[in-house]
Amino acid sequence: MNRLTARRAAVTVTAGLALSFAAALPAQAADSTVTEAQWLSDVAAVTGPAQTYIDSRAAANTSGARLAIVLDIDNTSLASYFQGGYPTPATAPVLALAQDAHAKGVSVFFVSARTNLIDLATKYNLTHVGYTVDGLYTRTLAEIASESVADFKTSQRKAIETDGYDIVANIGNNTTDLSGGYADTTYKLPDYDGLLD
Repeated sequence: MNRLTARRAAVTVTAGLALSFAAALPAQAADSTVTEAQWLSDVAAVTGPAQTYIDSRAAANTSGARLAIVLDIDNTSLASYFQGGYPTPATAPVLALAQDAHAKGVSVFFVSARTNLIDLATKYNLTHVGYTVDGLYTRTLAEIASESVADFKTSQRKAIETDGYDIVANIGNNTTDLSGGYADTTYKLPDYDGLLD
């Protein structure tokens, strides 16, 4: 077995173990004081205005600028807390927003605190539930050890803008998803005082 094959096997095993562990965990909603229906309603109250804003920016884009949105993954794009398992279902209002944005020519990027060791599984999950993934930005082990989540996410948005995109909206459920700039506007989904972190 050559070095590349051994590395691929190790990554596959690691990702498989991580996903098996995640799938074995029950959804945590039983301990919650917030129901899934309430959460989805609260998410829709945020994504409605966000979608209106994104639509207006796309309609006004007569110069051909490369517009983009940035989405967090867990408890934003995917219903990780209430559903769990693998593949994790999409958060319906966020999926509708992302599909609408993409249909209007807006690129959809995902910036997550997840490790890059499970990128293939993460991208599969996102596309399996209906997202178009124009870019997936996750952390290396070195970044996990040396950089805060907020700093990592800020640097990735900066990189997206450096690549020529105008991030018209950044959407997440945690302040670390949204702080640091490099987005025209931010939309904070509910986390209920850290319950959905």
